[in-house]
Amino acid sequence: MSFFSSSGGTYSFSNYSVAKYIGNGSSSISTRTNQSVLSLDDESKDKTKTPDLKPTPDTAVDARAKLTDLYGDLDTTSSKYKDDIEAFRKDIFDDLEFDRETLHLIASNENGYFSDEEIEAAKQVMQEQLDEILKKDAPEAGPTADNYLSLLKYLEEETSAEEQKSFEWAESKASAQAAYKRLSGGKESDLFSNDPVVNLLTKAHEDLFDLQKTNPDAKLESMSAYDSAQYQWERNNNSYDAYTSPDAWWK
Repeated sequence: MSFFSSSGGTYSFSNYSVAKYIGNGSSSISTRTNQSVLSLDDESKDKTKTPDLKPTPDTAVDARAKLTDLYGDLDTTSSKYKDDIEAFRKDIFDDLEFDRETLHLIASNENGYFSDEEIEAAKQVMQEQLDEILKKDAPEAGPTADNYLSLLKYLEEETSAEEQKSFEWAESKASAQAAYKRLSGGKESDLFSNDPVVNLLTKAHEDLFDLQKTNPDAKLESMSAYDSAQYQWERNNNSYDAYTSPDAWWK
């Protein structure tokens, strides 16, 4: 069962074009500041042509610089590994040992700084971190209630505030809650979330478990509670205009 999946950004730059834009950590921060800060007069003059840029976290800038520097040292680019993410991770990505906060910034790619290979590698590492918790103590019959409790604790304590705002985090949290409750005989934990999106996704997982008893091919995305969770999350993040129900009659 997968506990983390994330969509990447809608576009990305090549490694060397990003390097030209980013430069080193200090210069990139300065560049970003100069781009983001305008005088009142300049802002009014350029109101119709200046995009509303979201500030780039320093962590993302530093990660971009480290990757670009390593590509330069090895005289390569991530695009050379587009058909072999395993080799990309072995040769380049895993050596940088990014923490989970940085991995989330790469995987979400909100600023478009990272390549498809970098995004996929970050997603894989994040998933493996969750899988490792579920495999702790090598449970022969699969993860136990204690494994899922450990996963709930990890998601609560070892993930960044930014990651916890993501729909993917809510999916992971809900999946762990539903599994823990099922394996513990209906018990709940203080680590359970009160977030409406998480609760809806938890119900979606519970409904799916029941439905798969008679329909093994049923999918989580087909649960009405999952659709409601997406709707609620989009509303919470002021992006309802971008939301489309997967079962909409007009599609």
